[in-house]
Amino acid sequence: MEKLIESMDKLINRFIFEGRKVVNVVAHPYGLAELIQFDVKSNKLQDDFDYFTFTKSTKTLISIRELLKLDHNEDVLILARSIFENYLSARYLQENYDKEGKIDNFITNPLGVALAHFNLRANAETGEQEIVNRDKEPKVVGTIENPATFKIGDDKKYFSKLYAFLCTFTHCNFGVLECYTEDNLLYTVDKVNHAELSRLITIFAFSKLFESVVTVEGEDFYDKRHERACYDLVIESIKLQQKVFDVLIARYQTDEGEFYKHRNKRMREMLKEMKKSLKEKLGSVDKSSI
Repeated sequence: MEKLIESMDKLINRFIFEGRKVVNVVAHPYGLAELIQFDVKSNKLQDDFDYFTFTKSTKTLISIRELLKLDHNEDVLILARSIFENYLSARYLQENYDKEGKIDNFITNPLGVALAHFNLRANAETGEQEIVNRDKEPKVVGTIENPATFKIGDDKKYFSKLYAFLCTFTHCNFGVLECYTEDNLLYTVDKVNHAELSRLITIFAFSKLFESVVTVEGEDFYDKRHERACYDLVIESIKLQQKVFDVLIARYQTDEGEFYKHRNKRMREMLKEMKKSLKEKLGSVDKSSI
């Protein structure tokens, strides 16, 4: 497994290298410029959101690389959830940007809330977080959408298990106690947990975002060499992930007795569905050889 960890670390470095290039050369907020200058909401805003999620995720990936050096793999999983949410949001808007209110919910309304031009309030009946303007009698201009509603295609098959797993690390959940205790139940900050899984989930989420935002027909690239490198990177990422998935699925197949039986079954089911989703077409990468 050490060789696979080394290969995953190298892949993360390559994603950071190519990701920086995309951010510096390709990502331009043309839609936002039109909105500011001419008050026009064009389809270019959807591209802006893609580049926003990609830039945000690339910076997060750089942070993850530093955490991996410290063996702080639980914190890696916390940040991997952020990248996963970015991917879900980007893909959802790609397929729904032309529906009424979606551009506002993902772009203009969050900007309004951040600048305090809009306020948030809970709907007394539904409990939904509504976005309201500052009129004397505030009007609802949008709602806060939950990432659970963004899942599309094969993402639906593994989302619930993966998101629940990631949330146990993100929130103050006593269910991850074993990550912070020794066998004698004394607390420790030096225990190394989920070295392979944290890297795999990170690559899984970032690779899907990279595929759906960067390796898309008609996308701009620095040059043909840059374009080829990005497409090849997605293929290499998928092939490596498949190997790691197989190793981890086999590991969770190991009989650890009744205590871990149900946990292991859930993890196997999650990993199998995640592996299957790698072949789903997200961008323009030819996966026929995978």
